[in-house]
Amino acid sequence: MSVATEFAPIVFIPQPARTPRPSATVLTLRPPSAASIAPLLRLTRRGVLVLSLAVAALAGGLVWLAALSAPAAGPAGAAVPASVTVQSGDTLWSIATVVAPNRDPRSEVADLQHLNHLSGVSLTPGQTLRTR
Repeated sequence: MSVATEFAPIVFIPQPARTPRPSATVLTLRPPSAASIAPLLRLTRRGVLVLSLAVAALAGGLVWLAALSAPAAGPAGAAVPASVTVQSGDTLWSIATVVAPNRDPRSEVADLQHLNHLSGVSLTPGQTLRTR
């Protein structure tokens, strides 16, 4: 041990005396007074009608707002020709994307094959295909 710790004075700090606390307190519960209780909400027929109209107006306003924020309808689209003449380099896939640009080309290719009684995907230039 060092010399400094061997000659250090020992100081006792007195602790305040503790008073014992009660282990439990007993409370007496009483019902609340009639003045402290809020009255229950009661709607008259007129109140129900007004509340119903307010909810209906709010719902109508939300539907109107949704209709305003919806994207505008695009052009009706170009009329689909009843038949297409196959050009050099055309495939069923390229014809399907031209005839129905908003549809899945796979289903349109299947429709073209079904309408024209095609067993495969081979086409010859000058061949006429029905599209409707």
